[in-house]
Amino acid sequence: MTETPLRVRIVLSPDNASWILEKMAHRLADGAAAGNVMADVAPVPDPSADLNHWMSYAFANERHSTPASMTITHLDDPYKIKMVDRLLRGSVNLGICLSSDHARYLAEQGVPADRLAYAVPGHDFVASPRRIVIGITTRLYRDGRKREAMLSELARQVDLAPFRFDIFGSGWDSVIGQLQAGGAEVRYFPGTEDFVADYQAIAEALPHFDYYLYLGRDEGSLGTLDALAAGVKTIVTPQGFHCDLPGGITHPVWTQDDLNQVFRRLAGEVRSLTAAAAAFSWAAYAQAHCRLWSDVVNGRPIEQPVPAQPCTIAPRRESRRDVVLRQFSPFRIRSALSHIPVLKPVRRWFLRR
Repeated sequence: MTETPLRVRIVLSPDNASWILEKMAHRLADGAAAGNVMADVAPVPDPSADLNHWMSYAFANERHSTPASMTITHLDDPYKIKMVDRLLRGSVNLGICLSSDHARYLAEQGVPADRLAYAVPGHDFVASPRRIVIGITTRLYRDGRKREAMLSELARQVDLAPFRFDIFGSGWDSVIGQLQAGGAEVRYFPGTEDFVADYQAIAEALPHFDYYLYLGRDEGSLGTLDALAAGVKTIVTPQGFHCDLPGGITHPVWTQDDLNQVFRRLAGEVRSLTAAAAAFSWAAYAQAHCRLWSDVVNGRPIEQPVPAQPCTIAPRRESRRDVVLRQFSPFRIRSALSHIPVLKPVRRWFLRR
């Protein structure tokens, strides 16, 4: 038998509208249906709802006629922590943090751990990584002295879809087709009869390279010096005057295997970054809330989810001195006073001025 959908009002104060919390509120409402929850967004609570959820704890300090939850974020002074502690010991059933770390931190500060949970926010998947730009400023010769055959072999052995090659210099036509067949994007500037203008074009392009590439074993490339002067990392052979440039070789390559490994590593770095955000969708954010709301309404104990892939970097905590000093800030004192229920009309009056 299908359970009756919960009715949840997401309370968004006008003070928080038209910025990130409004976006989060609507993403939450849109995704709630998949969790058997009927949710809407409004500036005031709904006394007939199964649960009212405040998008900001700062506006949840009022009488509650229904089960209540609230989003907890940006608790960076003792006044805010005390306010959250008071609410969770009172009429708010659950505080939902944006991170497991902040939920732990609040519990360490004495906030009731059994009334804390977390849901990592999602993102809109509107951004995608740009290709890694590999710059080459080399002419080719019939004897193959620039070892361009290594790039042809690279294209056969490594997926080059994460890369773009910006190539300056004549003779690359046949190699370009092979790079493109390997998935790479190529921008080709074969040059003109005006070497001064060609060099100016290279100088303007250099700062936009992610890496400068040179595979020759013939003493070194002057382009390496230009790239380093532009703050560009290098993938070059450890020979010639390259070895006289302190710290100038980012990735030394000598063999085909060296080159393949560097490109696989660079692509892997991008993949690991995108993978870190891949699981955090607004749908997952809404589903986490739906489970927590169901627990609250049905009187079940709140179970803290375990991070699927815990961060390997240990969280840091501010010093007690910094926290104590912050509470003497006139702005923070005024903010704390403004959220006392009897003073809310005064706060609204100030905001309208």
